Amino acid sequence: MMGLDDERQEMGKAASARWLTDAARALDSAENRVGRAAIDLFRDGAPDLSDQHRAQVAQLMRALIGAIEDDLRIRLIESLADEPRPELLAALGSTTTPIAQPLLERTGLLREADLVAAILRRVDEHRLALALGRDSPYHVADLAQRLLDLGDGEIAEATMALLVAESRRYDPFGDPALARTDLPPGPHRKLLWAVAAALRHYLIRHHAMPDSQADLLLAGAVRGLLVDHDDADTLDGRADALAGLLWQAGLIDDKLLADALEEGWLALFTAAIARRAGIDSAGVWSMVTDMSGMMLGTVLRAIDCGREAAVTMLWRIGSAEGIDEEVLVARADAFDALGQREAAEAVLIWRLDPNYRRAVIEIGEGGRRR
Repeated sequence: MMGLDDERQEMGKAASARWLTDAARALDSAENRVGRAAIDLFRDGAPDLSDQHRAQVAQLMRALIGAIEDDLRIRLIESLADEPRPELLAALGSTTTPIAQPLLERTGLLREADLVAAILRRVDEHRLALALGRDSPYHVADLAQRLLDLGDGEIAEATMALLVAESRRYDPFGDPALARTDLPPGPHRKLLWAVAAALRHYLIRHHAMPDSQADLLLAGAVRGLLVDHDDADTLDGRADALAGLLWQAGLIDDKLLADALEEGWLALFTAAIARRAGIDSAGVWSMVTDMSGMMLGTVLRAIDCGREAAVTMLWRIGSAEGIDEEVLVARADAFDALGQREAAEAVLIWRLDPNYRRAVIEIGEGGRRR
């Protein structure tokens, strides 16, 4: 006859197995969410983005395209200073009518997965930070102050750089913002060339500019913007740099993770877990926003995070997302039953190259337990 302890052990094993199965399925869900969002972005009534989500993503996309177009127009005007065509210079100097956006929305160029992922992350990050109580770009977290007080010059400098980058997450009205210079290198380059192509169409079609002249002018303008772009100065770049220094100093413990989350310092929270787990930050962010809660719990177990800190973090994120208390209790119980070795195996694929992970998803093996 099975005793009470044996019964609890069997229940724990069953809960652990269900957890790992759901965590594996979350691999598909996390990656596919971006693909669905890219499809839904310009489609009214689509189910995978709320109206608010779609409006914020669309607004950030328009702002990015507009900022790039403005930068390219300025460089074109400078290059055409000696051009004996004042009407062309006047047209380029007028920003009342966007050129690139209506052209690009008719193509698939704005549905690039990495671009949509970057914008969607900024919107989700903003929403979660507000739910956690961080409602100001000027809020200096207690954790940030502790890092500044360590007496380590490199950590202090990296902390200040991250605080400056964090302030760019908000527009003047407190809504999410995404500067062109905060885009990851790949999406940034692709969007620059896409906007340049739209301007090429305009110059040739409306101002009869020879193809070769338009190509040379725009190529020079894009190269100038690429040279000015500092990948290390993006929000994610600054967070990764600080996390690297903290890791070297042995400071990424459970308390730092819990404090970063509690204070809504999500860029550092994500980068610190990524550093400790050996996973890219984008992968960890997919785990943070996984609505099942399974992937974040799995990676926290994989890095041997203590129960109190892990359950607190799972509870805080779940509560911020409006998850029922019964579900949060079940997640805590399942976390207790999950072994570290099993968790490490479950997140192994997230430690590999993101391109490999995407290819696994595309082929269709992402969520299958083997």
